[in-house]
Amino acid sequence: MIGVIIVPGPSPAMHGLDADRSLALLPLGDRPALQHIVESLVDQGILRIEFIVGHAPERVEALFGNGDRWGSRFRYHLAADPTHPYRSLRVIHEIKAEAWLLLHAERFPIVDFEAVRRAETTLYYEADETLLSGDDLLGNLHWGGAARFPLGASVEDFANFTPRELTRYFEDRALEGTATVLATARWISIATPAGLLISQTKLLNQQIKGHTIAGLEIQPNVWVSRNTIIHPDVTLNPPIYIGPNTRIQQGVTLGPNVVIGSNCFIDSRTSIENSLILMGSYIGQSLELNQTIVARTLLVNVRLDTSLDVGESFLLGRVADPHQRGILRHLLQSIGALLLFILFFPISFVSLAWFILIKGIRLTTVEMEAIPLADRPTEEETYKLPCLGADAWSMPRKAGWGAFTRQFLPGLLAVFVGDIGFVGLPPRTRESIQNLSSEWQMLYADGKSGLISEASVAAADRTDDMQLYLADAYYDVRRSWQHDLKLALRYFAALILPRP
Repeated sequence: MIGVIIVPGPSPAMHGLDADRSLALLPLGDRPALQHIVESLVDQGILRIEFIVGHAPERVEALFGNGDRWGSRFRYHLAADPTHPYRSLRVIHEIKAEAWLLLHAERFPIVDFEAVRRAETTLYYEADETLLSGDDLLGNLHWGGAARFPLGASVEDFANFTPRELTRYFEDRALEGTATVLATARWISIATPAGLLISQTKLLNQQIKGHTIAGLEIQPNVWVSRNTIIHPDVTLNPPIYIGPNTRIQQGVTLGPNVVIGSNCFIDSRTSIENSLILMGSYIGQSLELNQTIVARTLLVNVRLDTSLDVGESFLLGRVADPHQRGILRHLLQSIGALLLFILFFPISFVSLAWFILIKGIRLTTVEMEAIPLADRPTEEETYKLPCLGADAWSMPRKAGWGAFTRQFLPGLLAVFVGDIGFVGLPPRTRESIQNLSSEWQMLYADGKSGLISEASVAAADRTDDMQLYLADAYYDVRRSWQHDLKLALRYFAALILPRP
């Protein structure tokens, strides 16, 4: 059987939540709603899926590709006129040769599509549990947008219809008795903000058969994705899902029935329940959110079905995409590393010869922990840092020619490839991080490492753990490109005007 999914364009009912993405790509738990539909079809053995997309087709194709990831075959068709998406059915010739399934991505029934095989079209109706036991269902129910067509079914009768016209057409056929009607109360519905939150609550409470949430379950029904930092003073009331690269600050209360998307920042003393926070959103301090959906500066009150674009950045705002920031930072630092290597090449050559031939210290690499983890895949959590001597990074060294030749010059290669920055927290091995206090580990995991550190420039005693911790904490508070520039200038000034 072939699955045909109509992926709709923006809907006025969504208050702009789908303005920059297809409605079907809004998150439902840990993944886009459309992915739940696709995986459900694949689990039922429907391995050929045709997407008819009326909005942002490149995003849908980028997510699913050709289907190899699911052992399936996916194809994409652009609906030239999104108000008449069924015209694209004419170019899908395979549906003439076998049974096929028509679905709309904003509503999906949780049923076994192979359980009923009739000679006529099967229509799936949406119903409350109380209606399922009634004798006359058709007068109370409405077609949910899903239909199973038998072999040889023609699309010409409805190819030119709008979605509203198609609904009337199939409901008339159901009343005439020319189509089989199956009613079910189990649906995923994202056609409205209220429907999205209801479906989210069902998923979090594991009420949607066959659909689960991926992530580390840190306590019953609390799932956390990778690279997420949660302050110890956060209250978690399950069920909750927290997406990757998200930071939850002190005193926050989450849950029940909350999904936090990726790359979000929830500031201190805020309370969130029965809500969805979309990716890249900043939630300010001491706010109370209930029955809301937040998309950066857009706040949708689901209970009142109203929306507001919040202009005050201290209330709601945007969190920059770390991937985009990482690309720009990597490019600039790679150029800088190359220029510095060319500038200091004579010194590099002489110092390398001196340490190898006179001191007997070899050029080597040390395996360091990559921070922040949000900037790289989980399978690449370490990197090789070049240095002169295996003990070169055993502790932060005082800024001067010794640190410059043994740490900085060899480390330019790691800066060039993007493993480390010029300025940041001192690079550390996994073992040395495990020896830090829990507060220090949390601070370090959310930082960025660099060849030049606060400790190497400002710490008086680099063997004192308390001074090293204070140096890292001070850098974490002051971290900015301006402060990085000041540290770099002080580091290079120590080469010209060494201090005792």
